[in-house]
Amino acid sequence: MRFASRQWLAALAEAVNRHPDLPRALDGLGTDLAAVVEADPPALKRSVAAWGRHERGRIAEWRLLDDEDEILEIEPAYVVRAPYRLWKQLLRGEADPVEAALSGRVRVKGDLEGLVRRASYRYIVDAVLREVATEFPDEVGR
Repeated sequence: MRFASRQWLAALAEAVNRHPDLPRALDGLGTDLAAVVEADPPALKRSVAAWGRHERGRIAEWRLLDDEDEILEIEPAYVVRAPYRLWKQLLRGEADPVEAALSGRVRVKGDLEGLVRRASYRYIVDAVLREVATEFPDEVGR
């Protein structure tokens, strides 16, 4: 499935909701998060933004945003943004998310310390990404 598409995000949400440790990972976090994948031409021609909300230990709602300016209206507890190539490295496990956030390569608005404390739950993301096939735009047709 194509990275950051509606289909890919739906598959991720479905897979993460099946993980038994998700309620513990989400416990104490703000209720919603927006993620921005910044354009990185020619690999990704325009930025992509998504929003999700958790409730009772599962992703209750999510959506791909038509425009990242919608984040200003939504006012999520967290906004996480990085260039496409860095997201790709993070999703492949080639970059450390804590180091990337602390160094400013990933920009976080919200309780960064709370997110860093949950770094031990990275295995949930890794398990979900093994389950959901990801096709990156700059690798299509290779």
